[in-house]
Amino acid sequence: MRLSYDLRSVVMSRTPRARRVSPRAPVGIVVIGYQDAAHVMDAVRSALAQGTAVREVVAVDDCSTDGSAELLAGLARTEPRLKVIRRTANSGGCGTPRNTGLDALTTPYVMFLDSDDVLAPGAVEVLLAAATAGRAEVAGGLCVRREMPSRREVPWQPALYAARTVLDHPARCPGLVHDALCVNKLYRTDFLREHAIRFPDGRFPYEDIVFGARVLAAGPRIALVPDRVYVWHVRRSAERLSISLARGGHGNWRARTHACRTAYDILVGAGQKELARAARARFLDHELRLYLHELGVRDARYQHMWWSLARECLAGYEPADWAHDPAAPGGLLGRSCWPRPSRATWTGCGSWRGARPGCCRRTRATPTARPSGRTTCPRCPSNPC
Repeated sequence: MRLSYDLRSVVMSRTPRARRVSPRAPVGIVVIGYQDAAHVMDAVRSALAQGTAVREVVAVDDCSTDGSAELLAGLARTEPRLKVIRRTANSGGCGTPRNTGLDALTTPYVMFLDSDDVLAPGAVEVLLAAATAGRAEVAGGLCVRREMPSRREVPWQPALYAARTVLDHPARCPGLVHDALCVNKLYRTDFLREHAIRFPDGRFPYEDIVFGARVLAAGPRIALVPDRVYVWHVRRSAERLSISLARGGHGNWRARTHACRTAYDILVGAGQKELARAARARFLDHELRLYLHELGVRDARYQHMWWSLARECLAGYEPADWAHDPAAPGGLLGRSCWPRPSRATWTGCGSWRGARPGCCRRTRATPTARPSGRTTCPRCPSNPC
């Protein structure tokens, strides 16, 4: 089989001046990047700065043309732990480069890092200590979203990482599905390989949602720590937005719903029904709320596509899925706006415009007209249809 990267482009240094690391150091870090010469060196340096527990850093360049690979090759000449792999064809996503790096690793543990982010100082040490002490296949820590350039930080899913915990099975904490990130975790490499856990290849946005579901479906022992381990840089004014910020196109919502539905199917197929229900609750609480909040500024064509895909997702929900956390904002929102009234337009502020009679979203009663042209239900006058 022809490899999609050239083994001759693997760059390693044997310069004796660099810090010596034991060949038995347990951790490898996979750094992926594409057209990110401005940031990739900071990411790689944050990985190398983790200390002697890191045996190797595998930087996979996804066929960049902006000089990223050349910068990495230059650093590799003075850093024996750095291995640079330049793919000869762009994969179109993040999954294939991560798989390429995972295949090249020789360490018992692995972490993943994106080129525009950084590992927090001491991240590897604290996660490795938690994994070994807890005999865990996976160890996770707190990720913070850092808005750039203001550097304002917001913790991601802080409730999951409020205290040091060891779970003998993910089902003990279904809320784990709410943190679908792969980058704030340390994985035992043999565990991933034994269960054939990989990222979706090719053009597959939100691949980490599917990867995370595959990890949880395998039932690992998991250690959680409250320490900050990963800094996720949010650059809203970047010329090329990250996938999670580029939500204006039709394909983004399609990819997100596909990833969420795939994750659900993986968990159901593994017999993890509670985790699967939690995944559906996450869709309501996170994806549905996030995109619905922005729906009012989208054009009619986008709204039609959005609702078509949302209906496909919500139509598969069972009564137990809605009852998983009935008081959660996402569940309330999902029930209140499903099904969508015919010929109505979402205003983006929690109400419909142009709904026809008989469509009250809460009671399904026939609404009465108001002078403003909007309608209201006689059973809940404060709620426009």
